[in-house]
Order: sequence, then structure tokens, then C-alpha cells
Amino acid sequence: MSDLAALTDPARRLAAAGLCLMLGLGAGQAGTQDRAFPGAAGFGAVATGWRGGKLIPVTTLADTGKGSLRDCAEDGTGPRICVFRVNGTIELDSPIMVGSQVYIAGQTAPGSGIQIKLGKAGHSPLIVKNAHDVVIRFLKLRPGTGAGKGNTVDALTVENASRVYLGNLSMAFAPDETFNVHVSGAVASDITLADSLLAFSLDKANHPDGRHSKGALICSTEGRGYDCGRITLWRNIFAHHRDRNPDVKATTIGPVEVISNIFYDPISQFGEFYDLAGDASISYVGNLALAGPSTVNPPPEAVQVFDWEPGKSISVIAEQNASRHCKGGQPLTILDAEAVVHEVRNGSPLSAPVLAPDSLTEELPATVGDALPDRSHRDELDKRALRNLARCQGKVIDHPDEVKGWPDPVVREPAPDADGDGLPDDYEAANGLDPQKPDDIWAMNDGSGLSQVETWLALLAGDREATRP
Repeated sequence: MSDLAALTDPARRLAAAGLCLMLGLGAGQAGTQDRAFPGAAGFGAVATGWRGGKLIPVTTLADTGKGSLRDCAEDGTGPRICVFRVNGTIELDSPIMVGSQVYIAGQTAPGSGIQIKLGKAGHSPLIVKNAHDVVIRFLKLRPGTGAGKGNTVDALTVENASRVYLGNLSMAFAPDETFNVHVSGAVASDITLADSLLAFSLDKANHPDGRHSKGALICSTEGRGYDCGRITLWRNIFAHHRDRNPDVKATTIGPVEVISNIFYDPISQFGEFYDLAGDASISYVGNLALAGPSTVNPPPEAVQVFDWEPGKSISVIAEQNASRHCKGGQPLTILDAEAVVHEVRNGSPLSAPVLAPDSLTEELPATVGDALPDRSHRDELDKRALRNLARCQGKVIDHPDEVKGWPDPVVREPAPDADGDGLPDDYEAANGLDPQKPDDIWAMNDGSGLSQVETWLALLAGDREATRP
């Protein structure tokens, strides 16, 4: 049986834990200890401050109270891992303010995973603000319009935070940005958004500016005395956003990297890069921009660069990119090189591996979003977005009903854990532990070179060591 085949069966996957991770880690096992998990890349891969903490089970889909996601995510007592013993939809009446030193491990949810939407809340469902060392993986963040004006409702907001890794998220139905990194008189840095599917933001919904379907806004700013940079967007798919695919600013603290992403079917613009926050350095490498059914004709450039602020500079590394219409035809313009002042430089080191842009439509759909190796978490909304990409179909939407709204979850019971230590019985039996006796979750797994709890999390996620750039 191949290594990949082993990962599609939970029992074989757990039995092969040591072998799988040894194959993934290779000889440099110690190198994983300075990264959030095997294969983590980009500037946010240093988000390790949750290690050594307690394991907190999420046992209810309630908005608040003991056993809720909020109770674990907002816990301020120190390092912790949120593991899910339930699955389904969590409806929020106020945003969850994710605190420091936490790993929200959505890959542990049974059934079709965890979907989060808004009830009475008027802000983003998850906000990582004034926090550090945060890992959030394998969740579906689909707010809807919420109870406010829509101008503060992203699928996910990161503000004044550092050492943050966001991976395998499915984000949709946002009336403001789908993803936003914001800084207000502080620092936002060392952040990765990877392997995620950002789709179906809401255009003519409840935003006061009117039509406002947006992909990602990186380094929006407020006040003075801020810094924003060292941010990586890696291996994501953006589909059906009017513009901001992505919008990027930065300051001299470090670059913003846009590496090996697919940007599909905007209306008016793909990427827009600005010097409004300060001297900006941006790497745009290995990406594929695809005009689609919603896109204006003639399609815009893959990147438009705006040098607007006197005394501030903007430089762009643009390499190994491709741009075309999803129906084929002639390549489209990559960089708007005539109407703006900019510098294109070659050969700068990157913090994440680069894939060839023509391989992205084959490689990324299999892994982006809340997609476990056995596909148990992938639901119809994400399948629709990926079918649209494959078939050159779909459009920017105004309301979730246009794509049949929020999918109903497939509910399953969690794996048995007889001793209550957080590690399921089948994992313990496959790794020489006693399912009837609580174990030290931070003890070393001899096969993987990681702790037992990290080995289990990596197995569930299908983590692999990325080739170092």
C-alpha cells in the first residue's frame, strides 16, 4: 500500500503513525521543533508557543459556557490545544476573541467538522487580536451578514498579532473582506495563511459601501506608529471575489509574500499593491490568475501596483507567474508595468516553497480548505467552488442562497477515549500506549520525533514535511 493510500483509512493511518511522519520528516527531525507542525511554512511557521500546554476538549456547539470553543479559545491561563469531541455548526452572537498560545485543532472534529456562522454578532466570527503564538486549522468560517452593517464582518480578522499560522480553512459568505490583517498603532507580523479556500464573498449584501465582495486585505492600517509585514499567503485558492485578490500593503518590518496561489473569477481586479502604509516590499511568485465568467472584458492585470505616497517606495518581486482566461486563450498581463513606478527584482529568498503555476489547478484542489486526507470534512459548498474552478463556471454572489447556503453537517460520534487523556484509543493502541491508562500527551513518540499529541494531530491532518526553499 502506498503512503498516500495509508492516509485515507483512519485505522491504517494511526497504525502507520511513526512510519508516515518519519517519511515526512526525513533526517532533519529536530528542525520541526522550531515550526508549528511538519510542513508548516511561511513567516507564521514559528507559532509554537502553545507547546507543552493543556488539552481542552470542546464538547458543545453552544456559543458560550464550559466546553465551548469560546471557552477554550479565549482561555488566558496559558498554552493549550482545543480539540473537538463534537461536530456541526456553531452560531455566534459575539465574536470569539482568540487569545495567545493556542492551537485550535479542527482536524480533531468528527463527522464533517466545525462550521461557524453568525447569529446576532456584528463582527467577524473569529478575531485574533493582540495575541501571539496562535495556530488555527481545519475550520469552516462562513459568517453571513450578521446583525450589523456588514463593514466589520470578515470571515477571519487578525489584528495587532504575531506568530500566527492559519491553515486549511474554508472561508465564505463575508460581506467585508474574507480575510483581513489589520494593524492599529502596534505590530502585525509573522503570519501565514496557507492551504485555504476563500470563496463566495457577498457582493451586494449589507455593506454600507454597496457592492463589496472582497478577497483579502493585508495590512489595513489605523492610527500611527504601526508596523505590518513578514506575512505569507501560500497555496490558497481565491474564487469569486469582486476584487482584493489580494490587496497588499506593508512597512519596512518585512515583506509580504504571495506564493503559489490561484486567483479565480474576480469582477474588476486581481491583486492591488500599495505604498500607503510605508515602504513596501512584496513577493508575488508562482501564482496563477484566472479570469472567469464574472471578470470584466478585457480582464485586468494579475497585479496592479500603486506608488501613491510621496517619500514612500514599493518594490515587487514578480517571478514564475501565469495569467490567462479560464477558457484558455492568450496569456493575460501579469504586472501593470507602465502606469506606475515600481521595481522588479529577481532572486530574493522566500520563506515557503514555490510550485509551478501550471501545476496549481492539479495540486491545490485536493488539499485546500477544510479537507482531511479521508475527505470526511469536505462539504458541498467547497466542492461547488472547486467544480466552478475546474469547469470555468460560477459567479460572484450577493446572498448565500445563490449557492444553497450553509451545508448541513454530517454528524458522527468522536473516537473512543477510554482513559480521558485526549488521545483516542486507536491511536494509543497503535503507538504502544495503554488505552485504559492516562498518558503524558507531551511524551515523545519514538517513531515521529514529536510528542504524542503532536504526532496524533499531524496524522489527522496528513501533515508532510515541505521541501525547504
